[in-house]
Amino acid sequence: MAFSCWGDLGLERRTLVRNCVVSWLLLCTVAMAGTCGAQPSAEGSVILYSYPLAFNPAKAKLALEEKGIKYTEKKVDLFNGQSLEPWYLKLNPNASTPTLVAGDEKITESADIIRWADRQGTPLGGDSVDRAFVNEWLEKVDKWDGNLFVAANSGAGAAVKFSTKYKIKVAEAHAARNPELAELYKQKIVTMEKTVAEISDQALVESNRKQVKDLLDEAETILASRKFLAGEEYSAADVIFTPVIYRMYIVKKEKEYVDTRPNMKRYYEEIKKRPSYKKTFAVSDSSFATASTILPALGKVLFSKATGKY
Repeated sequence: MAFSCWGDLGLERRTLVRNCVVSWLLLCTVAMAGTCGAQPSAEGSVILYSYPLAFNPAKAKLALEEKGIKYTEKKVDLFNGQSLEPWYLKLNPNASTPTLVAGDEKITESADIIRWADRQGTPLGGDSVDRAFVNEWLEKVDKWDGNLFVAANSGAGAAVKFSTKYKIKVAEAHAARNPELAELYKQKIVTMEKTVAEISDQALVESNRKQVKDLLDEAETILASRKFLAGEEYSAADVIFTPVIYRMYIVKKEKEYVDTRPNMKRYYEEIKKRPSYKKTFAVSDSSFATASTILPALGKVLFSKATGKY
């Protein structure tokens, strides 16, 4: 209907509407300007480069919040290609989030950030938790691809493909402008092309589903006799697992994956009361905050595609 109505508009009205659209895109781009130049600074001793709607950064932020570690959070937009800017690629060659910078130390994997945070002072849960289980669980959960799960089990798949194909063009443009980083961009392009292909790989998608079901079943059995995964206190094992359960709600699969496991549902309701949970998922839990995060990024993407400037 929208397209047929467009042809009925007079020339002046079409021009007005077109100008409004362009103005909106420009405003969105300007809104992103505050984050596009968010390069490393000396503010604070710990800096977390993150994205509030992403799976892996949530693990890192939860750990920092639970340990009460003071940090400066800097947003790096994964949707509009900001993570591919040269300054960030030098910081994290994977062009992904999270990245933690603590003094001279740089950590680019979420599980490693959890381990780092847990080493600061007394580990979460102290001596009351099974430390061997915590280490084993961190490795096991870290192997599951929560991003693939969302892309393959919800309407987000099309958005992921759209964004990734756009970012491939961004990477190609950056590579041309920064020949000294061309090899890193080439590697990232290969990774992004693989991401697009994996969403349509039914065998891989089914394996991903089975993997998370096995994790949830194991957790359900453990929680029959424990308040938390590694004992009676919240630990790093719970930190890395919380975003996994949250993912089920994001794709509206909680009836299949959570409600059928009463011990885990009870456990999750308890975790949701924690201040760290509320702070970590504040943006994704709010429709307004989510839209305020996505729309400016979408504006930049559409503006780049319309102008051909990446």
